[in-house]
Amino acid sequence: MRSLASGLAGLLAVVLLPVALLVAWVSSVGTDTDRLVAEMRPVASSPEVRDALTDRTIAGVQAQLNLPDRVAQQLEPPLRELVGTVLASPEVERAWASGVRTAHAELVAVMEGEQPARVDSTGRVVMPLTIELTGLDQLLSRFGVAGDVTVAPQIQIPLFSADDLATARRTYAVGSVAGPAAPWVIVGLGAVSIVLARRRVRALGLLGLGGIVASVAFAAALVFGRDEAADVVRDPIGSAVVTSAYGLAEGGLMAETRIALLVSVGLLLIALIVGLGRVILGRRG
Repeated sequence: MRSLASGLAGLLAVVLLPVALLVAWVSSVGTDTDRLVAEMRPVASSPEVRDALTDRTIAGVQAQLNLPDRVAQQLEPPLRELVGTVLASPEVERAWASGVRTAHAELVAVMEGEQPARVDSTGRVVMPLTIELTGLDQLLSRFGVAGDVTVAPQIQIPLFSADDLATARRTYAVGSVAGPAAPWVIVGLGAVSIVLARRRVRALGLLGLGGIVASVAFAAALVFGRDEAADVVRDPIGSAVVTSAYGLAEGGLMAETRIALLVSVGLLLIALIVGLGRVILGRRG
């Protein structure tokens, strides 16, 4: 019975190790809005996102103005130049950071059950971004659009589907319950496995070996998950946001995985050294 309980505790420790790492990260870093905003800030200046934002902003302006086709075609080149200048300004960088902060705060509120998810017509959670176009009045006056025209297109950046959100919410629910204590549960299970084992050195070695396998497998899953994260959203802006967020998660989880791997290697080495020492002493005896 002791051997069975020891093996079961050790197996649970190994199998649940990746889950514990993920849950601990979600509870400690996944809700850190400031850190996410800092990670996302450079995304707005990437060429792919800048080009997509330019096209989306021009389309938003044209939709709000509803100009005749001839005027709209004449307006597009100088409007594109104006939008490019505006998007390179610090104001847009601040607007981008504000949009990320708002989206993340709403996401956390949804995760915690404080409010329902707001989705667009396609069922996707979106990040709103409002672009203030300074100098647009002067440009429009050159094309005969007179008067005080206020145009501030709000771009809806799709992020992920409601189904993806439901999966994330389940992970967050586990994380909020277990929190940073999750890795200590693994430590406790490992300790129980060793204490109950009849051959403790062997149990220690198996626990270390299992931890190595689980850590390497989890790290590989994180690496292979990059492409899947990029494919979650087809929209170029949303894809860049999701990929950047995944990069933040991957970096934190990889750091935790390295610690788990080092501990597992240490356990295996201790078991090998103790076992080898016993063999040597036995031969001398």
